Amino acid sequence: MKQDRRFDDLLLAGAEIWRDYCNEHAGVFHRVIPADHALAIEVLRDQRRSATTFLELGSATGVITIIADLLGFDAHGIEIEPTLVDTAERLAEEMNSSATFVEGSFVPLDYRDSVDLLGSDYMTPTEGADAYAEMGLEIADFDLVYAYPWPGEEDWLIEMVRRHGGARTRLMIYTVRDGYEIVAT
Repeated sequence: MKQDRRFDDLLLAGAEIWRDYCNEHAGVFHRVIPADHALAIEVLRDQRRSATTFLELGSATGVITIIADLLGFDAHGIEIEPTLVDTAERLAEEMNSSATFVEGSFVPLDYRDSVDLLGSDYMTPTEGADAYAEMGLEIADFDLVYAYPWPGEEDWLIEMVRRHGGARTRLMIYTVRDGYEIVAT
């Protein structure tokens, strides 16, 4: 299947943003690691057959949320870093995407005390503004929720979506080892 030129442009822009981000943050720890954006197009295209709403937890530069929007999802991203939200919004505008991005924590307020499920070296920030209040939506309002969890945090994330998702909510995760997978919640 021939790929839409918009996706080629988006992947190129995303790669350039990532390159610039790495140069700006050289030698400094950051919580941004991009997933396989090209593969995300195919996986999300397949998921679009049974889902219409999409939420990315930790949307970083917004590439995957924008992919979802271009595929026809009502797509939203949550990101805790304000500069990354700005980057994602600019990229969405450049790509003529209706994807929306909210600054805040993707961890629901009533789940933030559950960080004891994580090891002492967990990476997911649980502080920050309540992104769900800002959106006026909850995890349960989405058909497909996507995240790229830090190693060792998969179970915690799955349980969070299990507790807060709706009857139709599915979780898609990405790991370097397994790629994209839909996890039963």
